[in-house]
Amino acid sequence: MIKRKIICFPTKEKAILLEEEFSEELREGEILVKNLKTLISPGTELALYSGTHVGFKDPNNLWAKYPHYPGYISIGKVVKIGKGVINVKEGDIILSDLNHCSYGKLQSSSPFIIKLSSDSDLDALLFSRMAAIAFTAIILAEYTINDKVAVLGLGLVGNLCSQLFKLSGADVYGIEIKPSRIEKAKVVGIEHIILGGETKDVKKRLLEETKGEGVDIVVEATGIPELVNQALELVKEGGQVILLGSTRGDVTIDVYTYIHRKGVIVKGAHTNVLNHPKIAGRIGGTHGVISRMIDLINTDKLKVKPLITHRIPPEKAVEVYLWLKNKKDDILGVIINWE
Repeated sequence: MIKRKIICFPTKEKAILLEEEFSEELREGEILVKNLKTLISPGTELALYSGTHVGFKDPNNLWAKYPHYPGYISIGKVVKIGKGVINVKEGDIILSDLNHCSYGKLQSSSPFIIKLSSDSDLDALLFSRMAAIAFTAIILAEYTINDKVAVLGLGLVGNLCSQLFKLSGADVYGIEIKPSRIEKAKVVGIEHIILGGETKDVKKRLLEETKGEGVDIVVEATGIPELVNQALELVKEGGQVILLGSTRGDVTIDVYTYIHRKGVIVKGAHTNVLNHPKIAGRIGGTHGVISRMIDLINTDKLKVKPLITHRIPPEKAVEVYLWLKNKKDDILGVIINWE
């Protein structure tokens, strides 16, 4: 037995750091991992912390329940392998989907396990999973070079999505209301930024920026229900709306006015689509996309270091969730150091 620390949401709006005994015994195909770093996913983890995640309403959802153990982005060292494990060995550094804990077990067959070079910038590569989520919108959108794309929200996913669209040749217009996020977007090279707010004002500014053309695609990257309607109003006739943010609640839509009559295509860009070849093409699934994002980060084409706002010990994580709940502006990339 070993002692480990793990973050838990025992009930709504409560986070604690548990210390517990943890068995080192492994089943066939399992590996034991000592986490080095984990990355907080602000949108998803806040929704689970606050009880607003839509999964709580679904009796068949066994994941969004209390007690909940948050986190799905980690980098750690393999310290022990079970029988039949051939793809990793003891001492390997791996990216995986372990939650926020000091030690954990994984099936070695997990598609989220990717071996990393020992000299990699581990802080930066934590963002490869978030980038893969953002890349879902790029895969689903149908566009050509110089088509105009507006991204609603420049949090982690929206910022990465904006960068990826720009890398692929689109003209990108970031829409954000928080000054700190606007500044971060400028640092990573997003030139066209429009202050968010009332739909009529945002639409006016978009038309001015695009010289009256409007935008071909609007990506909703916040998960705020009201902004789904804003996205539908902002997109031009015959355009596309990509729902990238997981919506935290129900949405009432005037389908006739904003979808049917305008001829707008609406696509859901949940990360699950990466594993559906009929939707995303044969891209290697989630594992293949994360590997591509690692390459982009390693070559600094996708800029993630400016998105790191906090590096904290596990004991500080409880406070971070309170910051997220109270909408502290300067939180983007929060790395928990477990060493």
